[in-house]
Amino acid sequence: MKRLWQLLKFVFVGFGNAIIDLGVFNGLYFVAPTHNVKRLVFYNTLAVGAAILNSYIWNSRWTFRQQHRRRGPGAMRQRVLFLIQSLINVVVNDIILGFIAPWIAETHAVNHVLANNIAKVLAMFLASLTSFVMMKLVVFV
Repeated sequence: MKRLWQLLKFVFVGFGNAIIDLGVFNGLYFVAPTHNVKRLVFYNTLAVGAAILNSYIWNSRWTFRQQHRRRGPGAMRQRVLFLIQSLINVVVNDIILGFIAPWIAETHAVNHVLANNIAKVLAMFLASLTSFVMMKLVVFV
């Protein structure tokens, strides 16, 4: 039951992260629309970074509170491992978005905004699964 509650907390935090991630991504796209994949990946990187900051704050203080170390050598280890998993999250997000968004737009005859958001949601989902496993098994142990 404790693991299920922890997973539910992670999912709840994830919804907040998703709102931040999609909000920043679409906000940047709204301000400066583009079909350039490199620029979309840049927008994505900024959006994921904002969501990761939110994730660290909430997951370290609420979801994984018992495993979170605030001081001492364990705290530095957790921060470094969280940074590593965050970088992996950004890479997974960027790769999926960079390949899937153009493919969806070209092969499924949907507009770029919809294609970008479909790819973004898929990237967020796959990167979130990766993050949960890494935080549960590596970062907050």
